[in-house]
Amino acid sequence: MTAENEASALAGTLADSVAGPVLLPGDSGFADELASFQLGLRHRPDLVVGARRASDVQTVLRLAGEYGVPVTVHNTGHGMRFSADGGVVLTLRRLNGVLVDPDARTARVGGGATWSEVMAAAAPHGLVPPSGSLGCVGAVGYTLGGGISLLARSDGWASDLVRSFTVTTEDGEEREVGPGDAEWFAHLRGSGPMRGEVVTEMTIGLLPEGRLQGGGLTFDIGATGAEGDPAVLHAFREWTAGLPGELTSTLRVMSFPDLDYLPPRLRGRRIARVAVALRGTREDAARLVAPLRKVAPVIEDTLAPMPFGEYGRVHAEPDSPGPFIGENLLVGSLDPAALENLARLTGPTMVIMNIRHLGGALLGPAAVPDTVRGRDAHYLVAAVAPVDPLVSLSHPAAAHDQASPGWALEPFGTARLGVSPGFTVGPRGRG
Repeated sequence: MTAENEASALAGTLADSVAGPVLLPGDSGFADELASFQLGLRHRPDLVVGARRASDVQTVLRLAGEYGVPVTVHNTGHGMRFSADGGVVLTLRRLNGVLVDPDARTARVGGGATWSEVMAAAAPHGLVPPSGSLGCVGAVGYTLGGGISLLARSDGWASDLVRSFTVTTEDGEEREVGPGDAEWFAHLRGSGPMRGEVVTEMTIGLLPEGRLQGGGLTFDIGATGAEGDPAVLHAFREWTAGLPGELTSTLRVMSFPDLDYLPPRLRGRRIARVAVALRGTREDAARLVAPLRKVAPVIEDTLAPMPFGEYGRVHAEPDSPGPFIGENLLVGSLDPAALENLARLTGPTMVIMNIRHLGGALLGPAAVPDTVRGRDAHYLVAAVAPVDPLVSLSHPAAAHDQASPGWALEPFGTARLGVSPGFTVGPRGRG
């Protein structure tokens, strides 16, 4: 029996057994069911099934195993690193329920929920989840990789707050996995599920909302194509060396082309922006960022009190889908020579560089053993580059070769400690 025939036969069986949609190529809604934040890759399955309840996941895994058809799990696709070629794609976005226990300060989070959905459920209780910089990211997938939150230096890894995962295995059995399953629980928190496992829910601790001071300081460090002034970059390194754990920051450096549709202050300029998040008062924030404000003229300053529900404004990242690739390094320190190079960064592709300050509560061993990478790192240096979607969809390996921003990370490699899987995204033709 051909793969297409197997998929067709499996589709017929599943249509009578699951509550969600069962779609073959050519069916109405097939492409929409595979929608992804990552536009540089596209799944090409023989069959797509949308789980509407946890029992759908059990049924899909059990029947796919009987038919010998591989299963790929898909949610938001924000960190999508490979595309399924054939088999079944199982989508989880409908498993997005969130149940908050305000007394226990926990949330039961469905495998398809985004952080925005968790935030909305927790906010009425004065609680917030350990979400990252964008609310459209899937909560469970983010946490399985460790999870560097908006206030990571004070709150620690998101995975440290996990109480348990609900896991369905390839034989269709459902298990609650917690600290009592030490090896399994450790693998899930950092390395994620193994082949044949799907996480359908997690129970995770929530944090008191408090007062959030958030925003960014933006600096012009020179004209694109010319050597920029590295003063702000050096100041960031020196500033972060002495920061208390309650402040979390990220430095972003990018060059804007000289195009008419861009604001005049960005056209043809190399820009550095320091995103800042702090639980504290306006006075605390002003005192802590004062050294940065003295380094160079600030062309935009958005640091101010903000509701947690608007935390996406801290990093001001695009929240619309796009084709991109991202690579990273976990490092123990920032080499001044690497920062000098970053100020004049030019290369074969456009690249956006982000340097996340780690340390604080992210350092040191976990209270409950895990497999998170980065507990010994002080910074995460990530490079993101746009990908030609036409090339990446037809030739993923070629897209990786053309757009890979790894060259921009090389100067930071002298202090390399590892790589974070959560910040490795896009077409990995060789991966």
